[in-house]
Amino acid sequence: MKILFVSESFPPRSYGGGEISCALLAYGLAKRKGVQVTVLTSHVPGLKPVESKNGVTVVRRLKTGDGRSSISDNLKRKLHFKRSVKREIERLAVEHDVVHFFNITSIVPVDKPSFATINSYINFCPKGNLFYKDDSVCDGCSFGKFVGCIVKSEYIGKQQLRGYLKYNPVFWIALYHDYKGRKYDLGCVDVFFSLSRFITELLRKGGISEENIVKVVNIPDIRISEKQISLKDDLPIITYIGDLGKIKGVEMLIRAFGKIDTEARLIIVGDGPEREKLEKLAGKNVEFLGKIDHDVIHSVYQRSDVIVVPSLWPEPLSRVLLEAAYFGKPVIATHVGGTPDVVKDGYNGLLVEPKVEELAAKLKSLVENPNLLRYMEVNMKRYYRKELTEERILSRIINTYQRHSDGERGCEG
Repeated sequence: MKILFVSESFPPRSYGGGEISCALLAYGLAKRKGVQVTVLTSHVPGLKPVESKNGVTVVRRLKTGDGRSSISDNLKRKLHFKRSVKREIERLAVEHDVVHFFNITSIVPVDKPSFATINSYINFCPKGNLFYKDDSVCDGCSFGKFVGCIVKSEYIGKQQLRGYLKYNPVFWIALYHDYKGRKYDLGCVDVFFSLSRFITELLRKGGISEENIVKVVNIPDIRISEKQISLKDDLPIITYIGDLGKIKGVEMLIRAFGKIDTEARLIIVGDGPEREKLEKLAGKNVEFLGKIDHDVIHSVYQRSDVIVVPSLWPEPLSRVLLEAAYFGKPVIATHVGGTPDVVKDGYNGLLVEPKVEELAAKLKSLVENPNLLRYMEVNMKRYYRKELTEERILSRIINTYQRHSDGERGCEG
């Protein structure tokens, strides 16, 4: 089987978890007997246009912007990227059995069995985060509702929204127009890989038949090395790992931790725009480690007693959940997005509403109950072996490719 992945970015140039997930899946599939994988991605100055890496052929011919943060870069993306995908796929698709779009902005019509991994909300929300007015999960969009939302929001996706864009009608129209185009692009895909039941429901509401949706999580990015990070473990350790942005709920976690009278330590790993504010808010036994190399993150998981994922926005499926499951660590998380697919309340973790008092109570109950901690650790390890191993994920992907190899193609133009 010859598989063509299409992703706007690919390591070593990455802008988020999507590119990492694409690489892990490509490398994993390439290890399977009889499977050949090619990744079509964007040209990067200084990198070879074609190279082999971990058994995968990486073709860097797509044109995009030099980054994601500036207006000029995003204008270049809009003008050049989709055209270059169409042009390059015409050359490469004929040599492959299936085409798998891993970055939804790259979807184009193709006369081959086509698949797409849905790992974000950009097909369902103009802002890309499904977080209405940065306050609640959105249940549908219109242009008027979108305008009311964007002027009351601080974020597009996970990026902060600048004032000169927030109140700019030209920007509103362009963003909403792109969103409508991405919704149409869903009709060009034969089968979707959904990260969670939450995303499956969004696809179903968008008119996609449930028989063409397969729930498959990303492969966890696990790296075990001899490198270690020094942590005092004389007290129970509660850990947060991730971006320090407002919608990630770290302020709520710090306030909740400040309300428990149990002796414990709170470790915060990561960086972001809220860090200075959060450091001023934090009391005793709270330690900020900043952004650390992924090669040592294993030692943080290993020494932690509880991992907390306090997101306010409905994350599709946090990679931290998958990594915590690998290390058998109980998780306390907000009941949003795809999180309940991994965190089974009372079994391998605890689910809470995004409220300080409720989170504080759950933290206290778990940290003060070593027997419950051990019970959830055992169950989390069991859950990982049953649902999240690389072997299981790869088999599910390949079986889906084979099962849907024949049939009608998606959109034609």
